[in-house]
Amino acid sequence: MGTEKLKFKIELFATMWDKSPRAEILINDQIHFDGNITGTESKPDLIEFEHELEEGKDYSLIINRSGKGRKQTVINDKGDILKDQLLHIKSIEIDEIDIGALMYEGVYTPQYPEPWA
Repeated sequence: MGTEKLKFKIELFATMWDKSPRAEILINDQIHFDGNITGTESKPDLIEFEHELEEGKDYSLIINRSGKGRKQTVINDKGDILKDQLLHIKSIEIDEIDIGALMYEGVYTPQYPEPWA
């Protein structure tokens, strides 16, 4: 079977007030990025990497988000969120093709720690 090396470009940005969120980007179990995201909506962090894929195999692009503890969300007495820490995906491009709205077709599997679980 043949292989093909694809180029990935992912733009991420953060909404934060105290600590920046952390992102780990993998193709299956191979890590291509692991670091804090400090970019803004107008100037997002750009993560670029290449991955060799084998024809006929299935692959998963995984973005693990971490770094948010209980103190990163501030809520008033009414339950309104005053401050929060969020990680946003601005765009994903694979081999110079912007996947656009396809990123919202993905499978999201949050793993919440206490007390959110």
